[in-house]
Amino acid sequence: MSCLAGLAACGNEPGFDANSRAGNQAPSVSAGSDQTVDEFANVVLTGSATDADGDALVYEWEQTDGLAVTINHATSPTASFEAPDVLAASTPELLRFRLNVSDGTSTVSAVVNVTVVDAGLGTNSPPVADAGGDVNAAQSTVVELDGTGSSDPDGDLLDYSWVQVGGPDVTLTGTDTATPRFTAPDVNAGAMVALTFELTVNDGTDVASDRVVVNVAEASSLVAVTGRLSYERPTAKSRCRGYDFNDLTLHPVRRATVLLLDASGNELGRTVTDDDGNYTFDSVTANMDVRIRVRAELLQTSGRQQWRVYVRDNTTETGAKLENRPVYAVQWDLFNTGSTDSDDNDFTAKTGWGGSSYTGNRAAAPLAILDSVLNGVILVTSVDPDVDLGRLDVFWSVNNSQVDFENPDPDNGELVTAYYLSNPDFDANRNPSLFLRGDAIGRFPESQINTDEFDAYVILHEWGHFFEDQLSRSDSIGGTHWIPGTVEARVAFGEGWGNAIGAIAQGDPVGCDTGSPATSGNDLNMETYNLYTQEQGFFNEMSVATFLYDLWDTADDGVDTGSVGFQPIYETMTGFQRDTSAFTTLFSFATGLRRIVDPADIGLIDGLLEQENVDTTSLDIWAFGQATQPTQWRNGNAVRDLLPLYTDLTPGGATRNLCVNNDQVIDQHGNKPGEWRYLRLILDSPQELTLSIRANPAPPPTTDTTPGVRDRADPDVFLYQDGQLLDNGRSPAEDRELFEMGMLQAGIYTLAFQDWRYEDTEISSDYPDRVCFDFTLN
Repeated sequence: MSCLAGLAACGNEPGFDANSRAGNQAPSVSAGSDQTVDEFANVVLTGSATDADGDALVYEWEQTDGLAVTINHATSPTASFEAPDVLAASTPELLRFRLNVSDGTSTVSAVVNVTVVDAGLGTNSPPVADAGGDVNAAQSTVVELDGTGSSDPDGDLLDYSWVQVGGPDVTLTGTDTATPRFTAPDVNAGAMVALTFELTVNDGTDVASDRVVVNVAEASSLVAVTGRLSYERPTAKSRCRGYDFNDLTLHPVRRATVLLLDASGNELGRTVTDDDGNYTFDSVTANMDVRIRVRAELLQTSGRQQWRVYVRDNTTETGAKLENRPVYAVQWDLFNTGSTDSDDNDFTAKTGWGGSSYTGNRAAAPLAILDSVLNGVILVTSVDPDVDLGRLDVFWSVNNSQVDFENPDPDNGELVTAYYLSNPDFDANRNPSLFLRGDAIGRFPESQINTDEFDAYVILHEWGHFFEDQLSRSDSIGGTHWIPGTVEARVAFGEGWGNAIGAIAQGDPVGCDTGSPATSGNDLNMETYNLYTQEQGFFNEMSVATFLYDLWDTADDGVDTGSVGFQPIYETMTGFQRDTSAFTTLFSFATGLRRIVDPADIGLIDGLLEQENVDTTSLDIWAFGQATQPTQWRNGNAVRDLLPLYTDLTPGGATRNLCVNNDQVIDQHGNKPGEWRYLRLILDSPQELTLSIRANPAPPPTTDTTPGVRDRADPDVFLYQDGQLLDNGRSPAEDRELFEMGMLQAGIYTLAFQDWRYEDTEISSDYPDRVCFDFTLN
């Protein structure tokens, strides 16, 4: 039972003394048990009270909620009242009463609930007749009238009676049902006749009536309905500091599914807009009320090229699987098809901006998202006539907030950022999925306002990860990454690819990532951002991004005096990079690219690589020819444990000593340079192997005495072949790891190694900033 505000006692719980004082014991009060009664019943409220001091008690009953009644004997322990008349439509009715008892010093209260239900004894409420909305129909077709919207407040059963009261006579069947039918009469060419019908409903006591008009036109009168669909897109402000909603451009809704609906919502046809947003429906009944609805989806499911893209609301119908959440759709008001073909049925999806904030339906948002993804689809299909991009679900909502929660819930709109999730085999609830932010008001105190719907670069960056997942390969371990900033080589390539593809697909080197819709944000210029700045290299995502973008673009700047186009970039990503024996880094991509381009373009590639401090004299997938590295990081720390990128292990060979460090660790995401070391293992024949890893020298004892902190090394190692994780050694043993790899077949293997302490949020505060380990392969 819930208590009323201000009361601390409820039902038969011990009473609360609001006025007690020392020396007096407050009475104990009960208002009796809750009851459920019929309307007009005589209801008895049975209260009781005792007082330990033997004081005389004063009783007072009062009603605190529900339809007002007259309380008899309100100053006695036992009171009564007549239950009020209630309607079936509003039953049950909850009445709440409070018994106040005073011993002259203290007043104590208790509460009881009485639920009154309809018993059909009260005053009859008239029914409501609803004959449905006026409709248009073609001659000689069967028309069904609809009175199912009729109702009775008391819940009484209704009798239906239909009669025709206007227009040429027709034979109406089922006149005593909610849905009678008739056959529309023939009409003269170009003419229209109106038939009027009246519905009367009877609840046994009272009646009510309503009328409906059916307009009948010549059935053979068919017209074409043509128009153009567009959506509003605001112009980015200088340096992408939000958008100017007073400067809107109309963009066509391209290649989206369009539905033609009648006034009742029935689908009359569907088509797809062209690249100018145009749509056409042929052979539509003339003089008929229809509307246009466009779905935020791209479907190409036949032919050599195929793809499916849906923009969905992840915060609606959360009981359904993610893949079944609603697809956004925009529809406009009804219009009449007229008596001749029409080509001016143009409609625009609005932003919903009200001057200083969103005040209306943000209809343009899902269509803008769809249009950005389409740019990526067009880029790929322009170079691959047989590509199958599979299915992508893009989740966006006005509730999607950027939060810093430990376990964010996308069903509630909680996102750590915009991100892409692949579809692991064990998760049947979703397809490859892209999550975007849309909260423009800050739903949570911790929310960071950031909307993505008009940030084509952000959307395409995440779509770039979808590309890697579907068509290529990414060995990136993900995690937080900042610009400017550095990450380990696998992450650098994956994020750099996303940055580059975001610019290439939209055909603009400047990418916008706005925050608050109208006031904040930042930009990235792929042409100029990373030129001649410190920390350029294979560990810098912007080095990767500018290299890839300059390969594609035709603008000449610096050593960028040519272009290889997107074809060889695509072929490298879907071929060599997907199958490389090494981890996917700038070295594997560049090595594969140099093998397929025209010899005349190798100079361009090498010049762009050298601009990013990548040595090209002995370039290979393992970076064994790489010697150049920064002298220090941006934070002033000296660069160490970065090269060589790979270290060879030989069964029965010499022990290798490798070190890892936390020189750039700021967020415990485990993806910064120096936190990971790579190893290579080449086997000429099957062998059963064990890898022993021991800290050498072992980390010294720390001075941190905080309970629960961890101050010993925790080495972890992961075994891969061609990018596939085969096994791992992740025991909790301190300062060592014994990784029994079992029988490995002949081939090339890679290992990634870390001291997990640098990712551990409970690491000792004075844990060493560098730890070294011996690697012995037996």
